[in-house]
Amino acid sequence: MKRLLTPLILLASLQVFAQSPVIRAHLEPAKNVMVGQPVRLVVSVFVPNYFTGSPEFPEFEIDNAIVVLPQDRPENSNTQIGNATYFGITQTYTIYPQEAGDFHIPPAKLSVPYATAPPKSTTAEVALPALSFHAEVPAAARDLPYFLPTTKLTITQHWSRPMNDLRAGDTVERTITVTASKMQAMLIPPLALEQPDGIRIYNGEPRVSDQKTPRGDFIYGQRVETAKYFIEKPGNYTLPAVELKWWNLATRKLVTTTLPAATFTAAESTHASAELPPPPEPGSGSTPAHIRKWGHWRTLLKPVIEIALLCVVLAFLPWLFRWLRLYIHKTWKTRKQSESACFRRFIRAARRNQAMQAYCNLLRWQTRAFPDMSLENTMIRCAGDETKREFVKLTTVLFSSDTRGQQMWSGDKLASKLRAFRRDQISKRKRKQRMGELASLNP
Repeated sequence: MKRLLTPLILLASLQVFAQSPVIRAHLEPAKNVMVGQPVRLVVSVFVPNYFTGSPEFPEFEIDNAIVVLPQDRPENSNTQIGNATYFGITQTYTIYPQEAGDFHIPPAKLSVPYATAPPKSTTAEVALPALSFHAEVPAAARDLPYFLPTTKLTITQHWSRPMNDLRAGDTVERTITVTASKMQAMLIPPLALEQPDGIRIYNGEPRVSDQKTPRGDFIYGQRVETAKYFIEKPGNYTLPAVELKWWNLATRKLVTTTLPAATFTAAESTHASAELPPPPEPGSGSTPAHIRKWGHWRTLLKPVIEIALLCVVLAFLPWLFRWLRLYIHKTWKTRKQSESACFRRFIRAARRNQAMQAYCNLLRWQTRAFPDMSLENTMIRCAGDETKREFVKLTTVLFSSDTRGQQMWSGDKLASKLRAFRRDQISKRKRKQRMGELASLNP
């Protein structure tokens, strides 16, 4: 007896397992990851039969890393598990480690709606597998104050005027552009511009920008720095070369990209440039002592107050962004799952003769419009005989072994009947509301 029961128990457990969703996840690459190098987390969910809704892929954060959430539509696929064909949806995250160390994917669960035994459906929760990777900085680059891994880096510069006709008092603007392939611009360090004697440099605000693919992967990052050189006196000048060290991910070597030194001569001038006049000498002017004293304190306190206000704003912004994101996500999810949205998706699928999609969306609409009734009872008791006949045709197409009817089924008639039925239900509901309001006004 025991020998007979053991295979039966194993067979039953395998059948239960085969009806459950299967989740798979892996990292690309999983080893030899550099700081700043993108790591792709690929998550796939497979179910038997078909999905009755979109799986809710989680959003998560990782300390000392940038997690780029998926922005494009998930990829559909199928696979063979045992003797059964499973249908899958794949979503890809991109992770950019910012420091050396170990990084762990936080535990998360996915809600997966699917059909267990059509038309019966359920929603299961599956846990994301535990994954981790290690990011490091190569030994040759550990002494640098920054680490910049990329496959290609270029530095270009542009001067606002020719450098062969300069005079004392002139101002020349210099624009330097650094572009790093497959890298976010925030990792490009600021450039060190040396100031020779006789020249004052006024640095502008740097501009950083990223170019991404529709999937959120970085194509390149770009940092643009500007500086104005004010020539205080005539003479021969040499601006030192500008160097930037970076790690080549293709050759795995430390590379130095250099802007060559710039040499020019400034001649005598009888007037000074009006753009950036030299600062006034201390002690000049006739401002009273007590006013100068208050001006001194005001100058010291102004940046402190500005920094304090900026800190308050920065502390408040994450909470505001988090609240806005949750509000938008909740609103979008509520509208997507509303009765009217489900009905619109049903009409669209029926017009396109997509039988399975039409049935799934019809089932969702019915559970929201008539939660106390089953789908079959709704078609029989409420929608009328003609609608019932069209519904029977739909179920016959889906669940009958004869596949010839699937090519002949047309959803236009069922869509028009249910559209008219829903319109009547809405009109009746509005009339009841108006009658209720009139009754309260005339007790």
